Amino acid sequence: MTIPKFKKTILDWYKDNKRNLPWRNTKNPYRIMVSEIMLQQTQVSRVLPKYKDFLKAFPDIKTLAACKDSDLLAIWSGLGYWRRARFLKEACKEIAKKHNGKFPKDIKTLLTLPGIGPYTAGAISCFAFGNTEPFIDTNIRRVYLHFFFKGKTDVHDAEILKIAKKAIPKEDARNWNWALFDYGALALKDKKINKKSRHYAKQSKFIGSFRQYRAKLMRFMLSQPKHDMPKTAALDFLEEILRKEEQDYSAGEILESLIQDKLVKQNNTRIFL
Repeated sequence: MTIPKFKKTILDWYKDNKRNLPWRNTKNPYRIMVSEIMLQQTQVSRVLPKYKDFLKAFPDIKTLAACKDSDLLAIWSGLGYWRRARFLKEACKEIAKKHNGKFPKDIKTLLTLPGIGPYTAGAISCFAFGNTEPFIDTNIRRVYLHFFFKGKTDVHDAEILKIAKKAIPKEDARNWNWALFDYGALALKDKKINKKSRHYAKQSKFIGSFRQYRAKLMRFMLSQPKHDMPKTAALDFLEEILRKEEQDYSAGEILESLIQDKLVKQNNTRIFL
């Protein structure tokens, strides 16, 4: 398929099928960063209510940078992948401290922020500042694999980026990337397309996973009046659940992983958020 025909196909479809999402109605880089980090490995339907609540609680960089970890985690609860919340706060602290509260515009500087990888940096730079450098996420990758790599396997992202650079319009990269997002998410029902990619990694199931029991402990701690408890109480809670659900995970390893990720803090015999 030629690039012009490809672009026409995508944009014609997008005119009738585009999604009206709140983070598409702003160029505020903070709000865009919040949405992009929330959307990592999380469905749009789950992000929508949390995005609104999050911005109400933490409307700007300064507010989030200064908030209590327990307040942040309480708002984040339900989205999963809790480390994203910590990275988001750390990124805001760095922007406030190293950049005088001004959001970096270029991808190179954005990549120095905690928790910001190539895709997120590219998305923020495009949607907030109009940067036309292409970037790849799961949906965008699926679109290019579908149209340009039929019958091929082990496709490297570098091959996709060569085509993406030719396709991206300099006058409106924002809508172009949103069109790719929506086409990949809504029009291409066969999710197996991504298996053609060298970078394909199947998302692990949550139910019964190590992550699920980390989340159970986080929610249990959030339910406590001061988000504080004896370490033994946390281990007893986990061991009882693991025993009832016939899981072989170690309660100690679950708690230690949260401490290592700086989601849970400890002081002698007590732990807290």
